[in-house]
Amino acid sequence: MRQHDRNTDSGVPQRRLATRVGLLVMLLLASPAFIGCFNAEAMIEERRVMAIRKRLVEVDLGEFRVTLPQIADHTESPELHFHVFGQVANRDLDAIEELLEKNGPEIRHDVLIVARMMTIKDLEDPKLATLRSRISQVVNDSLEGDPVQAVGFYRFSYMNF
Repeated sequence: MRQHDRNTDSGVPQRRLATRVGLLVMLLLASPAFIGCFNAEAMIEERRVMAIRKRLVEVDLGEFRVTLPQIADHTESPELHFHVFGQVANRDLDAIEELLEKNGPEIRHDVLIVARMMTIKDLEDPKLATLRSRISQVVNDSLEGDPVQAVGFYRFSYMNF
């Protein structure tokens, strides 16, 4: 009886080895289907952007009330009211705050001009992408390296449209 047990015990490792070899062969045959299915550079860039966004801080860019040119068939002029912030990397925070203190009136003036250039079509965009990009461009044009990563609104409203 012991002899019989030895034969079955010795067969188990052989079956396991055959199963492992079979799985390895299947994996090797299937692996060419997965080659080239990802872009390593894009994945690295995505991770870098995510890491930077985790370290972003908000900088208050100001509160604005803008009267737009009067629409022909309206009796009242349209108005925009918004409070805007910029998201900057923590390492750029001091430079942005210094810029806002030093060139605050010029930046306010440029933001007002950008807001006055908005059309009704631009304001119909729920994300206000045009206004956001123009405001970030105003601030980034004043500094090297485009430190403002994104622009958002604490509050945004419009009247008389």
